[in-house]
Amino acid sequence: MKSTLLALLTFSALACATATPVASPQCNPGHSILNATLWVQSSAEYHASALQTYTNARRALDAALAQGSGGLPPAVILDLDETALDNTPFETRVIRKGMTYDSAMWKQWTSEGIAPAIPGAAEFLKYAQSRGVRAFYVTNRDLDEEPGTRRNLETLGFPLEAGADTLLMKGENGWTSDKSGRRNYVEQSHRVLLLLGDDLNDFADAREKSRAEREQIIAASAHEWGTRWFILPNPIYGSWERAAIGSGGSPCEQLQRKIDALR
Repeated sequence: MKSTLLALLTFSALACATATPVASPQCNPGHSILNATLWVQSSAEYHASALQTYTNARRALDAALAQGSGGLPPAVILDLDETALDNTPFETRVIRKGMTYDSAMWKQWTSEGIAPAIPGAAEFLKYAQSRGVRAFYVTNRDLDEEPGTRRNLETLGFPLEAGADTLLMKGENGWTSDKSGRRNYVEQSHRVLLLLGDDLNDFADAREKSRAEREQIIAASAHEWGTRWFILPNPIYGSWERAAIGSGGSPCEQLQRKIDALR
């Protein structure tokens, strides 16, 4: 009898607990990039997407070379982070600390020079080099991150030329986070065949643009995508976040704004 009564009381307590709204758990900002990071790290779908991008870029490179040089040596311009270098091990570090980003931890990460290559990147760059195409890396890593970055690229076998500066950092020659100046710099001496990146700013100046304005950029450049411009998926971070939820606020406020922005 006692055991039956205890079972009934337990069942009743569980039923009440289920019916009563439970206070939301304490905000963990790291969880906002957890699923995206796991997808990039572990899914066959991401791997296929990256390979698809670089395979199509290789075909486009061949087609562009077949059209002639135009009097200037050929080149490709590509971003580094999440385009050629995989920083999800860094994301793992900050997620485990309940964060989305930390500048000191980022500097430590880039100084180690151990980021793996995005699938297909090294093979594409080696092929471009074999065709006489110079690769320029336009990155918004700071100038003081160049030693670790250069060592990382060398370890992965990415083409770097001793007689030319092809690793163009933010802060070098007064360059800002707007990559337009560096793209123009390369275009002065080379015929740029392809652009590769993971963010709209790797192709056009989309900084602080609204979602509608960013869509207008896409529409105006529709003929470039898949022919001269190739984009890698990056659901973890990027300028798309600011366009969606704005900037400022605490990490937890930003997380709530992401929820509010869903349709």
